[in-house]
Amino acid sequence: MPESNQKFGELLTAEFNKACQDYFYMINRHFPERGCLKLVGDRYRLGGDQRTILYRGISSRERSLARKARLVTDIRNTSLVIDGYNVLFTLLNYRLGRYTFISTDGILRDAGSLHGRLRDEATFSACFGLLVNHLAAQRPQRAEIFFDAPVSHSARHTTLIRQMLVDRGLQGDCFVVRSADYSLKQAVNGILATSDTAIIDHTVLPVTDLSRAVLEQAYNADFLLIQDIPGIREYLQPD
Repeated sequence: MPESNQKFGELLTAEFNKACQDYFYMINRHFPERGCLKLVGDRYRLGGDQRTILYRGISSRERSLARKARLVTDIRNTSLVIDGYNVLFTLLNYRLGRYTFISTDGILRDAGSLHGRLRDEATFSACFGLLVNHLAAQRPQRAEIFFDAPVSHSARHTTLIRQMLVDRGLQGDCFVVRSADYSLKQAVNGILATSDTAIIDHTVLPVTDLSRAVLEQAYNADFLLIQDIPGIREYLQPD
């Protein structure tokens, strides 16, 4: 098991709680998110990780509830369409001990900033096994995994995971595409596995939080819930 990455004590200060409340208040009134992030981050002198948690962890009430309503957990006997690097990078960031948390929309995200740059191929390759083992346990009818061509070694990653699917008797395939986002947005059947808000807000398909399910199964992982920060939970209750 990787060393626990839930060392939030130094981040979850009273000032950070106030920053979360102010940021949530402002984006619910439709102020630009990037501008709100800078304003609030500068006001409370937040560090880089704190700003990332704010930006990735807090969405407006409307968007949070809409995304939560789309989430499903049962992927057995389904057609699964997977945002490959999106899922795998979250697993990698957890393994590397970076901050991971459940955003206000109920989806696992992290404060890592890989941007397609991989320096620990051994640990990353171990994440392939985590993903495929989970799929083998859940037995979707078919799994199609899309990888972005610009990411280093994407062709090799695709070949390795495709073989792992075959070895475990799983139906599916892997694809290297110019833009996984574009391909996933075009999907019209199945369940999407991604935490990318641009994809989630575009698709009409149900969404599953595959990274969270993998880590909970493999490590019994327990994550910080951003909605538990004072001043947020009460505003996220459905009408």
